[in-house]
Formats: sequence, structure tokens, C-alpha cells
Amino acid sequence: MSWSTEEDPVRAEALRALAESGRHLSTAMILFHTNLSRSVGLGTTEEKVLELVRRHEHPSVGDLAEHTGMAKNSISDVLDRLEAKGFVTREPHPSDGRKVAIVATQEGAAKIGQLFIGMMTRLGEIQAEYSTEDLALIARYQRRAADIQAAEARTLAEGID
Repeated sequence: MSWSTEEDPVRAEALRALAESGRHLSTAMILFHTNLSRSVGLGTTEEKVLELVRRHEHPSVGDLAEHTGMAKNSISDVLDRLEAKGFVTREPHPSDGRKVAIVATQEGAAKIGQLFIGMMTRLGEIQAEYSTEDLALIARYQRRAADIQAAEARTLAEGID
């Protein structure tokens, strides 16, 4: 079904509110992660690369370069800093001995994890107000929107390199 916002002012208002709330959430996330990173001695890029290391079990430098759109040498520099600060180690890849796997340390995960407790508690309170179906719909939307944003980030990165 094709929607025309000219024909449906209620939908137009909902789309405007969705765009505005998305910008608000994006800014709040960036500010939270900037301050979280600073509080544990990381830069924002380091913290986000660390998050990708944790999300993708045993990624290689090439895997991380693909996920971020950053050049391999840039990812290696970030990983060098994370390793020096005790947040990651480099180990033989468990399924491909030719590769080096990047692994998040328990100590680093604990340092960062404790900083999420307050936010996660408060988000849990909000989530209790929604049905399971509502939460599944919100998660599906966020995942699809994040996929689009990640693809656009990679496109932008191609123009930078």
C-alpha cells in the first residue's frame, strides 16, 4: 500500500513525530556514549568498535573494517589503543588459524557494564508499559532503521577513503 501524507495528515504528523523522536534519541545516544567512553578512558570510536567486538564473536580486523566501513589500518590503530588500555586481546581465531580474532576482556566488559545499570533499569521500567507485540514491533523497526543507517555510514566512508 502506498501512503500519501498529503491525503493523510494524521500519518504525516506521525511521520514527523517519528523523525523528531529519532533525532532526539540519536543525540541522546551519542551524548551518553561520549560520556560513557570518557569515563573509562576511551574515545567514542574505540567504545563503538569494542561494542562490535562483543557483538560479533571473534571478529578479525577485516570483519571489523567491513562492519564499520573504516580502513583496516584505522581499525588496527583503534584495536592497538583498546589492547593497550586492557579492553581487548588478540588471539588465534578459533575456526580459522590463519586469522587473528579480537576478543573483549572480562575486565573491560565489567568496567563498561556497570555504567549501563542505571539506564537499563530505567529502560526496563518503560518497557514494562508495552506489550510483547509492541516491543517486537519497535525492535523490528529499530533493527531495520539501524541497518539502513549502517549501510549509509559505509557509503559515506567510501567517499572519505
